[in-house]
Amino acid sequence: MQTLSLYAITAALFLGLDMLGLRFLIRPVFERHVGHLLAEPLRLGPAAGFYLAYVVGVLVFVSLPALREGSALQALWMGALLGLMCYGTYEMTNFATLADWSWEQVIADCLWGAVLTGVSAWAGVAAVLALFPKPA
Repeated sequence: MQTLSLYAITAALFLGLDMLGLRFLIRPVFERHVGHLLAEPLRLGPAAGFYLAYVVGVLVFVSLPALREGSALQALWMGALLGLMCYGTYEMTNFATLADWSWEQVIADCLWGAVLTGVSAWAGVAAVLALFPKPA
């Protein structure tokens, strides 16, 4: 039950925060540089697949180890590192291969990935630790 709760909380927070971040932080930057490439409307199927799979990765590599340690803070910094690495892979690959990609996109999206993943992992672990306290 803990793992299912951890997944649900982390996924809900990740999705909610990313909807805001994409709308107000990332999309404006991308529109300036590669607006002609943006899909209208957004393709929700691939987006949903990414969210579902990415949160599994966050749990496996960050949240479950942090939960075993009883450390939401560990989830925050390890999640930030994972987010920086994952979003950085996407951004640096695009920067290396696409003519109109910019440093502004790389920096904005990498920072957003680190914050989004770290905060989502931290909040999920903190919530599960509060909901399912270990017996003394």
